[in-house]
Amino acid sequence: MKLVSLGLCAAAVGCSDHSSVGAGGEVPTGSVNVAQGGAQDISQFRALVKAGKVPTLDTLDPVGFFAEHAFDLPDADCGKDVCVHPFLAVAPRFNGGNWTMAFVAMNTAVDPSKLERPPVHLAIAVESSSFAAIDEDALDLGMMKLLARLRPEDRVSVIRYGERAERRVFLAEPESAELTSLIVDERLGEGDGELVGLYEGIAAAEKAFEEGDAAGFEGAHRVLLLTSGHATSGITDPDHILGLGEALVEDGTAFGVIGVGERFHVKIPSALGSMGAGTYAYALSAGDLGDLLSEEAKTTLFPLATGFSLEVTPSAGYTVGRIYGTKRATADATGASLEMPALFIGQRDGATDVGGSRRGGGGGLFVELLADPSLGDDIGPGQAAFQVTADWTSAKDGAAEKVDTTLLNALPPGQNPDSMWWNISDGGSGKPYMMLNMYLALRGALDFYQAGDCQRSLGVIEMMKPSVGAWLGEYSDTDIQDDNNLMLMLRQNIENACRESLSSTEPVPPGDFDGGCGWL
Repeated sequence: MKLVSLGLCAAAVGCSDHSSVGAGGEVPTGSVNVAQGGAQDISQFRALVKAGKVPTLDTLDPVGFFAEHAFDLPDADCGKDVCVHPFLAVAPRFNGGNWTMAFVAMNTAVDPSKLERPPVHLAIAVESSSFAAIDEDALDLGMMKLLARLRPEDRVSVIRYGERAERRVFLAEPESAELTSLIVDERLGEGDGELVGLYEGIAAAEKAFEEGDAAGFEGAHRVLLLTSGHATSGITDPDHILGLGEALVEDGTAFGVIGVGERFHVKIPSALGSMGAGTYAYALSAGDLGDLLSEEAKTTLFPLATGFSLEVTPSAGYTVGRIYGTKRATADATGASLEMPALFIGQRDGATDVGGSRRGGGGGLFVELLADPSLGDDIGPGQAAFQVTADWTSAKDGAAEKVDTTLLNALPPGQNPDSMWWNISDGGSGKPYMMLNMYLALRGALDFYQAGDCQRSLGVIEMMKPSVGAWLGEYSDTDIQDDNNLMLMLRQNIENACRESLSSTEPVPPGDFDGGCGWL
């Protein structure tokens, strides 16, 4: 289960390469998109579809799917380190109902390539257990490559944790004999026990920043955690483990997670990865582990903000329905909220595109607004649809920052556009909404398939084909074209699997599909 593309910058931010062109030929402005942390691709899902299989729903990570897409936001000219951009789309659903969707994305004018890289104290915590079963040769090779890319002024501490946490190296220079000897002579990841003190491993990394000479280290702190996701010894409560990680991140510590082991348990690593403070990946193989470790040293992370909080509040005539785009967001009928311990921006040396062709760096928070059409006459067109408030502490100078903005709906609550083409608040291509529809189509097809309903599984895709075809007829976009190709391959795999099980393959469009239609 590959969760992050090696070609992306840190999980909290898109790459700072601005050479790509967006949907409709728009040229990026030089601003850098800031996305939530977590998975940064769906490479396992794509690999399974390409192999002719029907993947399980858990391989279609929504954050990873959105992160594969690139779209351009307005200039980050708000005068703050983080600019917040709200959008609104209104479209008819496939059943003729109303689909009103808010979208909030962020970017920054801060160019990481122009920031001076500080010295880094890197604390590497390596799990030693039967769950992790780390290939020692791959670990050794990857560690040597990682150290080779660090700078002389950097420092490294290494923690080995299993039944107990042991600090094996403390504040060593990257090219020190002590580190080389540790890697060559010791079996850091070798372990056959099932007692894993994950909390204690992270706590030992924290102590490495605070004790002795490390307390006076002038530079950045960074944790790299190799974990199977199991916590079976000491403090095992996931909330306590996440709380420890969040406390580190709130202090400006970058936090990367690499999952290992065939019995990988995703819950805790996913939560730690969603903090948005560094790489989040799962090593598919021994070779993948070596590559991930090597790539880790190429990335420099700079904190933009700490204690970031964002609220989306519906205006009169609306309530909040479903939300998409980030695992850390919560919602009820009265609003949606997102809390992040920190936002980072990253610069990766020699960055490449997602999947060899996709730019990546997209993402944001989608909030469904359920409109009450009975209030349409009272509220009318051109009135407020939702309000966005955000506040945080600037990592640059510690100043408190706040944003408060309201977006209007050109239509009354619950009213659809005159045509079947959606109404977009900024008059643009609506790529984020097409991206969401593609995700919902893939998810809907898998939902029905796993429920044993082949006809409606195929019907979802049949409903989406005219919509995406019409959009691609207006806008040339590699990301959505790749999504369409993926959707059609999945359709063929579902049809083949259904034929093998002697199920009907006559598509039946489900009228309750979550997406908007855009065009029929």
